[in-house]
Amino acid sequence: MGGLSGRPVFEASNRVVGQLRAALGAGYPIIGVGGVMSGADARAKRDAGADVVQIYTGLIYRGPALVSEAARALKG
Repeated sequence: MGGLSGRPVFEASNRVVGQLRAALGAGYPIIGVGGVMSGADARAKRDAGADVVQIYTGLIYRGPALVSEAARALKG
């Protein structure tokens, strides 16, 4: 997937996170990254198996408010 970032990689990234979680179990932390553009996306990444969610492209397009939105979504 070279050259792609943001929303186009969201679903594929979630699948990989889920596969890693299934293979590794709970003993290894997983950082979920790829296509997080909303709080709901951050929650979906965690639901896929990520322990921590990294946001970059969404931050560029949406600004710092996305960080607060994601934090609220992950608390719920």
